[in-house]
Amino acid sequence: MSRMEKYGSRRARANLRQQEPNEETHIEEDENGLPPRRKQHPSNKQQTAQIFYNALIFILMILIVTLFWFGKQSNSPS
Repeated sequence: MSRMEKYGSRRARANLRQQEPNEETHIEEDENGLPPRRKQHPSNKQQTAQIFYNALIFILMILIVTLFWFGKQSNSPS
C-alpha cells in the first residue's frame, strides 16, 4: 500500500479539517457561554520582547554617550 493510498494527500486532509467543525471548541463555548481565554486575550510576547530590546539598545546608547562625554571632560586641559 502506498503512502497516498494509506494517508491521502495533504490538500484532502486540509479540506476535511476545514469542513468539519471542531467539536471541542464548540462545546467549550456552549458550556461556558464565553470564548476561550486564548481567543479573548491573545498573547503579545513578540511585542513585549521588541519593546524590551528597544529599551535595552536605548539604555546602552545613553551609556556610551555619557562615557564619551565624561571622558572628554576629564581629558580637556583646564
